[in-house]
Amino acid sequence: MSSIQLLSCPFLIFSKIVHSMGIMELFELSQVSHRVLNLLKLSRIPVVRSVNVLIGKMDSIFFYEFGSSTKIDFAIDFVEKPQSITGQIKINNICIDISKNTEKRIIYCKSSQYEVALVPLLTHLDKIFFQVKWAIGIELNVLNTMREVLSHSVFKKCRYLQIRDETEALSNEDCEYLLERTHPTFGITIRSNLDANFNYKKILHFSRLSVHNLGKMPLEDLKALDSEIAYLKNHQFTETDINEFLHHWIEGNSKKLRHLHLDGFKDTPDWDILLKDISFTEWNPKERERYYKSKYTNEVETIDCENGRDFRNKDGQLATVVHHSEFLDFLILHFSRLRVPNLGKMPLEYLKASKYTHEVETIDCEDGKDFRNKDGQRATVVYHSEFLDFLIWNDTFPE
Repeated sequence: MSSIQLLSCPFLIFSKIVHSMGIMELFELSQVSHRVLNLLKLSRIPVVRSVNVLIGKMDSIFFYEFGSSTKIDFAIDFVEKPQSITGQIKINNICIDISKNTEKRIIYCKSSQYEVALVPLLTHLDKIFFQVKWAIGIELNVLNTMREVLSHSVFKKCRYLQIRDETEALSNEDCEYLLERTHPTFGITIRSNLDANFNYKKILHFSRLSVHNLGKMPLEDLKALDSEIAYLKNHQFTETDINEFLHHWIEGNSKKLRHLHLDGFKDTPDWDILLKDISFTEWNPKERERYYKSKYTNEVETIDCENGRDFRNKDGQLATVVHHSEFLDFLILHFSRLRVPNLGKMPLEYLKASKYTHEVETIDCEDGKDFRNKDGQRATVVYHSEFLDFLIWNDTFPE
């Protein structure tokens, strides 16, 4: 259908059609006119996952295919020498030379235009797609040259931030600056060294936390961890430190934590020290399942907990510590499912305190009513048969 025929359709028909189109097709359609762009904005087209924005050695804006962290659905890549310039796109009065690979769904642009084109492209995508969120990856060695660009408010739609560099260490000042400019609401990955005086408290509140060179993080900061899932590598914690942290959890602290992943245990840890004064049991199939599924962002990791040491906190919450390869995993095991045929007058506060399930159930959400909380987390309410389901979705971000 040509753009002229599409514009002649009633808005509801137009909206139905554009909701079924691919991301590259929508981007190209948005170039037709301001009227088309406004109609796309009114159509409230959702993006299932965050839009990835890379700043550094690779300058790129790309969308992953749904359900994949490797296959690209659409990308705008900035390269030093595009193959052959075949046209231009005009975004906010800025002309960008491009070449296209329709088969791979990639638009190539000149890397020399990245700084001037990045903000216009992101604001344009923000108009096309409803409540879009960014997953931003930035290298520290380009931070100074990108400060003016990062000052734009469009970057505050960030949901996940990745900071990386092979040589430079992340300072408190640079960390504060990036957090202030992007306001990530879900998680952060740091793939660089940290300054010797790094303030870990700045990053302990993220739901997803991955630090590849943790360094000398104080034990008190580990106790203050407010993440659900944390991957901490190249740390200096000993079995005695971890034992103290486990006692801290047993006393009823770190209530949000579901999975703490630590490396640096090539040899089997000294269990007598690690579990000192902790009453634990070996795996009992009647108590819990053998395998634990942990979902950091999109990919689900399956952990074999057959050799786990199980114990409970003061509230009766079950957890296990398991060693495999060079990794030590501390896993909190939620009750798998609660089924009450005749609930009666259950207090609302009890419902608010209920645990979620790890079991898999397939629910058709085509007729769901979607909305977000203040942090941008997407949810839907859907009715089917005699049941009403309230479901929370997890988006994908680069690790």
